[in-house]
Amino acid sequence: MLNMTRTIVLAAVLAAVAATPAGAATKKTYKYTSTVLSGPVSTANGYPGLGGTATLAGSLKSKPFGDGAVVDRVTITGQPQPNVIAFKGTEVDYYSDGSLRNTLTGTATISADGTQNIVVNGRITGGTARYKGATGSYRFTGTTPPGSTVLSGGSTGTIVI
Repeated sequence: MLNMTRTIVLAAVLAAVAATPAGAATKKTYKYTSTVLSGPVSTANGYPGLGGTATLAGSLKSKPFGDGAVVDRVTITGQPQPNVIAFKGTEVDYYSDGSLRNTLTGTATISADGTQNIVVNGRITGGTARYKGATGSYRFTGTTPPGSTVLSGGSTGTIVI
């Protein structure tokens, strides 16, 4: 009977080990900060009017992932106030060891002098290579000076990989 119990326990342990994927790792949470400099590559559908779309691209410097590039695709969703434009979109952050995908919503508040103050809330929805299965969230704040199309700003958040 003792040998049978040992055999059952050994079989259970071997089954548990076999069910664990090879290379399975514990996920790690990273505090995330970035600086971004981007501008429009293309616009369509009457951008920045309601329903208008734009593709923006630029450079990205982040901690802890390093330097990269960013591509945003946004759609104008409304104008909640005369000087505020609301939008939604998607973003891909490209790094040398993979990419991060996210969805976002935000607003652009236009000041009397023409400065645009941008606020974005984003949610990490996955990625490739090192960032496969990534989750998290961030908040971006930035500005576009009067007469310019170049957005500069930064993000803070948390990413789990």
